[in-house]
Amino acid sequence: MGPPPWRRRRRHGLQPAGEILLVAVAALLVAALVNVDALVERAERKPLGPTRDLSLAIWHPVQDVAHVLQLHRIRQLGDWVAGSDETAPTTPPTTVPDDGGPTRTLPPRPELRPPTAAAPLRLWVGGDSIVRDVSESVLRLAADDPLLSPVAHYEISSGLTRPDYFDWPAALAADMAATDPEVVFVMFGANDAQGIVAAEGRVFQEVSDPGWQDEYRSRVEAVMDQLRADGRLVFWVGQPPMRDAAFDARIAILDRIYREAAESRPWVEFVDTVPLFGAPDGTYRDRLPGPDGSPLDLRQGDGIHLSREGADLLATHLLDLVAAEIEQVSPTTTATTAPTAATTTTATASG
Repeated sequence: MGPPPWRRRRRHGLQPAGEILLVAVAALLVAALVNVDALVERAERKPLGPTRDLSLAIWHPVQDVAHVLQLHRIRQLGDWVAGSDETAPTTPPTTVPDDGGPTRTLPPRPELRPPTAAAPLRLWVGGDSIVRDVSESVLRLAADDPLLSPVAHYEISSGLTRPDYFDWPAALAADMAATDPEVVFVMFGANDAQGIVAAEGRVFQEVSDPGWQDEYRSRVEAVMDQLRADGRLVFWVGQPPMRDAAFDARIAILDRIYREAAESRPWVEFVDTVPLFGAPDGTYRDRLPGPDGSPLDLRQGDGIHLSREGADLLATHLLDLVAAEIEQVSPTTTATTAPTAATTTTATASG
């Protein structure tokens, strides 16, 4: 009995079309996983609109998978070998002059109440996708401190630029009413360096545009004012240096806006993360020597988000700030025998 008819029709060295198609699809999938950081960056640079939203909705989940599998590091290695890791020239940040308005009398800086194990200090930490890892670190580290009761709320691909995607002022109003935190850690910016629509409907695409900065500053100041409450301290956490020089220049403008807005609001303290994550000259770096001398990876492969070690580093710094505040109001308070504080996380991973 001879071979089946389909075997007789198959020529030596040729594959059925189905197998070829399967190999091609697999190759495209691997290529997408390897190059996903560049694909996400390209999508984020698209103009505001449904096309950009759809692209980010497709590529962000792929990026998460690539980072879990570490496939994005293949592209990084290739760039390093090819010597294409050079950063692009940037436009210097635009400065906004002082308007020379009348001097205001600032209210006093809020003072936290002395916390106890029975009434721990209520913490809220929230913001964009960078906060996802930072908040997890804060909750884990604070769980060992009975004087702290933290909650967290992060939203992927969110910020203050696109309230049409996620309305943070509305979410903050609900969160503040529900939890009444005494310490607020808020971090925005990683998704905000894009086109912004002003109140009158005018669109400003470039962060360097004074019109863009005026609109964004008004939103930052509004949120800072919204978060003000008796006995509450707000720590506005700045962005770390970014690997892409052009993106880093835009982020530096945002950090400057945060810093300037906080200077006139005693209830807000700007937390500069550049000394924590940057090189001595303030530029981007991937690693930092650990306690034992071995290098710690500070960032994820996209050069934007923090690694687990980087998130732990920032979370420790933030909790140290709280500990310093507690020490001022209750220097003899200890936390050695009380029960573990409760922790809560709210997260939406859409987009």
